[in-house]
Amino acid sequence: MRGGAIRAAVISDTHGLLRPEVEKLIATCDVVIHGGDFSDQMLYHRLNTRQPLYAVRGNNDNGWSKSLPTIRRFSLAGVRFIMAHDRADIPRDLKEEQVVLFGHSHRYHQQMEGGRLWLNPGSCGYKRFTLPLSMAVMTLQDGEYQVEPIWLDEEYGRSREDVAKEAGQKEGEKDQLFLVAKIMRFIKKGEKVSWVADNLEAEPAFVEAICQILAAQPGADAHQVLARLVGR
Repeated sequence: MRGGAIRAAVISDTHGLLRPEVEKLIATCDVVIHGGDFSDQMLYHRLNTRQPLYAVRGNNDNGWSKSLPTIRRFSLAGVRFIMAHDRADIPRDLKEEQVVLFGHSHRYHQQMEGGRLWLNPGSCGYKRFTLPLSMAVMTLQDGEYQVEPIWLDEEYGRSREDVAKEAGQKEGEKDQLFLVAKIMRFIKKGEKVSWVADNLEAEPAFVEAICQILAAQPGADAHQVLARLVGR
């Protein structure tokens, strides 16, 4: 860690996803503070092998995370912190802590309460509903701090539902491609459209369309035939 001011990347609720723009910001910092819900052991180790990592266990961190505390007190550059994944788990008997860190809600929160900073960096993993993706960078020196909220580019704001939908679409395309290839194989053997449709449980019109494409373009492969079928 270099002398003078310390830059700390404050993140939470990554849920197995380390975005490229988050990784670039982390590379400019001296330490990483993570408010829990890694949800993935490999992501934890990936963060822990670069800068020093200060972390707590989230409600989605199971098994591998038993060594992580649920509440953590630590000091950086003379600034005293206390952190828990869920704000409800922060002890009431706060003493000399200057900064209270938490996560869980996926919602950015920064407010001075009772002379202390309460900070939730939000989520920089999968987008949750319409909540923006966010994190924070803290500059720490001689017992004082500054906080910079970071609002991440919307083009990376893909929800779990978006990812699952895309994966389902790709899987559906693979199934359709496999069916086209089987139909082509039987057609080239000289089987009738009705026989192919019955044996492969395909629509006769679908089989007939493939026959017409092959008649016009005998050398086409399954990818090219499927592209013609869907009009791409």
